[in-house]
Amino acid sequence: MRLVVCDDHRLLLEALAVSLRARGHDVVDLCTTPEAGLEAVTRHQPDVCLLDLHFPEGTSLQALRAMVARCPDTRVVVFSAAADPQAVSGALALGAAGYLLKSMSMEEICEMLDHAARGQVAVEPGLLRQAFLPPSAQDPLWVLRFLTDREWDALRCITRGMSTDQIARQLGVRRSTARTHVQNLLHKLGVHSRLEAAALMADHAAEEDWPARLRS
Repeated sequence: MRLVVCDDHRLLLEALAVSLRARGHDVVDLCTTPEAGLEAVTRHQPDVCLLDLHFPEGTSLQALRAMVARCPDTRVVVFSAAADPQAVSGALALGAAGYLLKSMSMEEICEMLDHAARGQVAVEPGLLRQAFLPPSAQDPLWVLRFLTDREWDALRCITRGMSTDQIARQLGVRRSTARTHVQNLLHKLGVHSRLEAAALMADHAAEEDWPARLRS
């Protein structure tokens, strides 16, 4: 994975680069300002940019917006010390591919960066729920509003007990693509298996919760 890392703390920046490179990643640039990060992303077109949220001059949200607009193939992942649900929802609304906490281990950070590179939402599920679900709400299906059409299709296949090969044939895609849709779906639902996803829908979903085109 080709990476640009942007953080105003030079020691943290260099430590991240060493750890990422030791795990086989290609860190193509290190930047200490959002402006330099934007220039580096535009020049290198990396797979992922890990972008600190807070800088001495303010947040990096303007740079985030510009990165997403200029380099749509680069997944921008926000990096922050604060587990702030509003910051998560704001960053995702601007096009961020994820929101990671500086308290995470390097293994967790690398796993989340892999999620982002594969097109998945790289946010810890509990924090993602806090970002989009009011604290008083008790709807276990709240995340359905964020599913893509393909993820809905994969979910219907899962509830019918289809294998990955069967899902690929049903959707008319490659097996690897079908597997990616399933992985994205499970991550958004906050479950660990297809069985859990099917059980969630069986226990809580009514017919009207499905898109009209998928209703029995």
